[in-house]
Amino acid sequence: MPEDLVLEILKSIQADVATIKSELGLHGRLIDVLVRDGRMIRAALNDLGKTRVSAGEAEAMHTDINDLIVRVTKIEERLGSS
Repeated sequence: MPEDLVLEILKSIQADVATIKSELGLHGRLIDVLVRDGRMIRAALNDLGKTRVSAGEAEAMHTDINDLIVRVTKIEERLGSS
């Protein structure tokens, strides 16, 4: 009987570990996307000094940066509550 209880506890722990691994994998992919987006935005901002930017283009970059900040904040909240 005690062996059965230990086995059930180990199965539960194994399931929890599998869940954590899958969540970390998802977070890792999301972080990769955010890093890529950040690099693209940084490249666009570096190009500002080389070209003339219209008001619409500046607004589009402003929107992209705000969206990126929101996405990063949501991921940080998820990671903090995990």
